[in-house]
Amino acid sequence: MPFAFPDKDRSVAKSVRKLARNRIEASLALLEDDARPRAERVRELRKNIKKIRALIRLVRPNFKAFDREDAALKDAGRIIADLRDNDALAESFDTLSRRLYTPLAARETLREAILHPRAALVEEEAADRLAEHRRLIAAILERLSGWNISGTGFGALSPGLERTWSAAQKAMTAAISDPSGEALHQWRKRAKDHWYHARLLAPIWPEMMVHHIAAADALGERLGEARDLAFLIEALAGVEGGEEFRAAAAEEEARLLADARRLGARFFSEPAGGLSRRWRGWWQIWRD
Repeated sequence: MPFAFPDKDRSVAKSVRKLARNRIEASLALLEDDARPRAERVRELRKNIKKIRALIRLVRPNFKAFDREDAALKDAGRIIADLRDNDALAESFDTLSRRLYTPLAARETLREAILHPRAALVEEEAADRLAEHRRLIAAILERLSGWNISGTGFGALSPGLERTWSAAQKAMTAAISDPSGEALHQWRKRAKDHWYHARLLAPIWPEMMVHHIAAADALGERLGEARDLAFLIEALAGVEGGEEFRAAAAEEEARLLADARRLGARFFSEPAGGLSRRWRGWWQIWRD
């Protein structure tokens, strides 16, 4: 099932429940698929959590159980976060190392210094973390049929759409002012929320929305790479022999941030109300 509102479902509430159920059931199936590499499964499990959290943010002002369900989804994502975060740090280091000449022994020593302490702990706890993730999302699935979302049509979506758009604008301003790993992480999260919202609403005018979605995706990718480099820079701080890697990471991060600033300035230039009014018109034409 595509991650988008189906035109045959006249009820927004029904569509939200169906989309969330589909993602949770897909995650439960992934957890049973031992043939797939764990890193790949964890990546998809985290994507499903992000999709559902973005989905309920779109209806947040009209969803009384939002706080409870968002907290439960956040817990489910957090329990497996380290299974992915250490991989992301390793990927950033390995990508950077291909651009620098460093003797193999020195490179491996440096890699182990930033990864090993967490990697060993994560490996020991992997099975328990996945089992706890399963328990948490299964509990959400049991409650899902009782999700009550008020409002009809685009009126059920516009407050959440505007709220998330404004949050992304604020996160962008904060990250440009202080581009720490955490600030970039917050900007990327809010930009990704809107990317998911645009995907959910793609059917209102596919030919127009495809370009908006692509721009949001490009911004998110640059922010993701810059964020990973920022965390790598932080991990290398004070590590003997890491100065060259740190300088190269800072140079690449600066390039990505410059691109993200240009993209973000254009992408988030419109006021939230303007975006919402435009999409409301497209929604009404699509539904009529």
